[in-house]
Amino acid sequence: MSKFPQEKSMTRAFTLPSNELAYFIGYTLIHADRVVLVSPWLSDVELRFPVNDQTSSRELLLSKAVAELTDTDITFLINGNEDHNDYIKSRVERNAEVVDVPDLHAKAVITDDWVYAGSANITRRGLLVNRELCKIVTNTHPDANTYVEEELSVDL
Repeated sequence: MSKFPQEKSMTRAFTLPSNELAYFIGYTLIHADRVVLVSPWLSDVELRFPVNDQTSSRELLLSKAVAELTDTDITFLINGNEDHNDYIKSRVERNAEVVDVPDLHAKAVITDDWVYAGSANITRRGLLVNRELCKIVTNTHPDANTYVEEELSVDL
């Protein structure tokens, strides 16, 4: 069996400046049924949303967005050894699954259809201060969970 997954269709990629990641995450939470947010360090960042009828505002903190978007199945993969994550974990774990991965270093936003992979943590510094490298590609795995299991060796 090939180590590489069979492609659903032609793989497409484009770059995304990290300062646009707040909008991309907002867009993804609105439009995808299943989202896995992977960030060793995670903060209650302000997200931006497209015009929609699912959120109370076009700008919401991540924790508020997770609470409002109950139709989206959301999982967070975080580094459970980082005390920094305790605050956001306590704010989202009622409305989303939070998985502690002690050796996590990957950063990604994964859906059944596409994957953002980059160097930015989902923190204020990762989204607004640092210059980060970010790519979005077609998810060639059958779904988000399979991507996480096969690429990150994390069972969901």
